[in-house]
Amino acid sequence: MKKSIKLLLFLFLALGVAASLKIAVERVRVERANRSVTLAVDYQEVSRLAWWTGLKEEEVLDRFKARGINAVLFKEQTLAELVPQYLRVYSAEEAARLFPEMKGYFHPGRLYLVGDRVVLKRVKIHLENKLPSPLEVIPDVSSGDLLALSIPSFNPAELENLGVGFPEDKLDMVIRKGLYLLPQIRTWPGARAASVASTLRSIEGYGPYIAALLFNDNVLPGYPGALPVMAEEIKRLGVPVGLIEFFPQQGLKQLALLLDKRAVRVHSIPLKDMASLSWEEGVERLSLAASERNIRILILHLFFRGDTSEWLNTNLKYVDTVRASLAKEGLERGLAQPFSGLPSSRIWWSLMALGILGGGILLLKELGLSRLSWILGGLGLLGWLFALGLGYVTLARKIMALGSAVIFPTLALWLAFKDGHRPLGLAASFKLVLRSTLISLVGGLILAGLLTDTTFLLKLDEFMGVKASFLLPLVLFIVAAVYWEEKERFWAVWRRWLNQNLTVLFLLLASLGAIVIFLYLNRTGNESVGLLPLEGQLRSLLERVLLVRPRTKEFLLGYPFFLLALGWGYRHRYLPFWLLALAGQISIVNTLAHLHTPLLISLLRIFNGLWLGLLLGIVLVALANGVRSRVKL
Repeated sequence: MKKSIKLLLFLFLALGVAASLKIAVERVRVERANRSVTLAVDYQEVSRLAWWTGLKEEEVLDRFKARGINAVLFKEQTLAELVPQYLRVYSAEEAARLFPEMKGYFHPGRLYLVGDRVVLKRVKIHLENKLPSPLEVIPDVSSGDLLALSIPSFNPAELENLGVGFPEDKLDMVIRKGLYLLPQIRTWPGARAASVASTLRSIEGYGPYIAALLFNDNVLPGYPGALPVMAEEIKRLGVPVGLIEFFPQQGLKQLALLLDKRAVRVHSIPLKDMASLSWEEGVERLSLAASERNIRILILHLFFRGDTSEWLNTNLKYVDTVRASLAKEGLERGLAQPFSGLPSSRIWWSLMALGILGGGILLLKELGLSRLSWILGGLGLLGWLFALGLGYVTLARKIMALGSAVIFPTLALWLAFKDGHRPLGLAASFKLVLRSTLISLVGGLILAGLLTDTTFLLKLDEFMGVKASFLLPLVLFIVAAVYWEEKERFWAVWRRWLNQNLTVLFLLLASLGAIVIFLYLNRTGNESVGLLPLEGQLRSLLERVLLVRPRTKEFLLGYPFFLLALGWGYRHRYLPFWLLALAGQISIVNTLAHLHTPLLISLLRIFNGLWLGLLLGIVLVALANGVRSRVKL
């Protein structure tokens, strides 16, 4: 490669790196400024705890507040929850017997709600908005006040889901105690813009005291048609919406975008897990959510375990320990705030895209595809400019980010392969591993810079093509390594491999390889096959010892087998070692593609993976060389 061409490509890379570092500095500033975490308890659970301990709900809240709780979750009440404490439901015949002087108001085929007048008035507002047929109001003939509500007879199961607002007396009590509110609104069938607006206006007086507005169901009320009206009403309230982690809600991302990304991430441990979880494990999960995933509202479900009667003290200790754990992470209890704006500019994005294209051209040239490199590089540049011109900015950034995730790990390992094609000593191997890690880190920083904005930090949008980014570099490397070794015999070698006789050993190895590939691909992205045996315990240990746990693909597989591959050189039978090394480099870039994780946490994770992986690599090389000296490999 001509020196002038190499200098030009390095200039492209330098511009991309400089732009990504500028964005990285701004991102760290924004992330470090957003350190307030809201700690909430569920009012229903507080009420249950008060009942079993013989205390008043106000007393239990006082104790939780003293330990660190500063918000209370209120799920929208249903008719079923109000019966029979506040309301009773009667048939026409029953109502006529109860109010004989008004029996002319009661008609067969309808149900009648009677009870607490304050609650009844609140229920009236919501039923008028949410029922498909008209609601009939029956006045008290003696006073003229509201006596009963008449609704069509329906399946009692509907009582379980139909939301009828929030208990104002409880909301007011919580506010008087200096705690924030987390109202959670239910969806109802046939929601329209007008009924959605009316439902939200029922809580507009509580706007200054609401930490975030949550939604209860898989689909937002009125989705999709009512979202613009909903957004306007929430803007009037002046509150952010809560994005509940691991609970996708149809319409919520669009709503957050309509609100100019005024949203905060929320986490709670599922109730089904609370029965088997220790409070120490709960503390660890909540602390990790806040420190490593930008969660800013933690809903602490309480423990009601049958193996102890000390429910109150156990839960107070739980809350106290969560607060202390967050403080150790540099987080403080307070009102959760949306992220402040991050700088975004087509100029910076274009510089980073130029860096990725420069890396791609350099990779193809190193692979011996010089002419193709300029053709694809030119097409990539034209495609980028064309996409920007048509307004497909986000799509262009995501495609270019995928390119970075494929190009830089492959380039990192291919350069090491060319220099380490023959066996190297440990010192020379260390140098190549460090150089490769730096190249992959450059690709990861450019990728992260290209996707850095609040949309990705909140996971309203995500890096595209995770599985492709893990698979394509492996395919490229396999083809390139075999060609490098075989040259003109490349196709003959592949034909010979494909025409191998089927043996039991071959089938066993093929099955093992298929399982490995399945686990490899399914343990990437946002959904996976779960943890392997003992992996959870290992992760917890590493978190406690290292503060930030390195990724298994890096410290346990990537770096150790990278050192082994360089120490033994390349032969086709050693190809799996090189592929494991490449998986570690891919993982570095993928770590930085987790935009919802604070950047400094991701960098520390990579650093921990590097030094720990090199230490394990030294052990692996020593053991492997000992075995190799006794067994022909």
